[in-house]
Amino acid sequence: MNPKSFLFALAIFSGGYLSNTLLDEAIDRAEKYFQIKASTYKTDSDGYIICSPEKPKTNSAQLNN
Repeated sequence: MNPKSFLFALAIFSGGYLSNTLLDEAIDRAEKYFQIKASTYKTDSDGYIICSPEKPKTNSAQLNN
């Protein structure tokens, strides 16, 4: 491998690492600033977002259908 191709490959990998690191830091800072949590919601078995921690009340008519 000649020096030019080695330096070019090194620049590509270093640039990718640097951009990913800067992006991760920017996301972390945004989460802290806006107080965002990735897991603030829960989903049911079908993938729907559960808005309330309370389970819905069911009656016997709903269970028979």
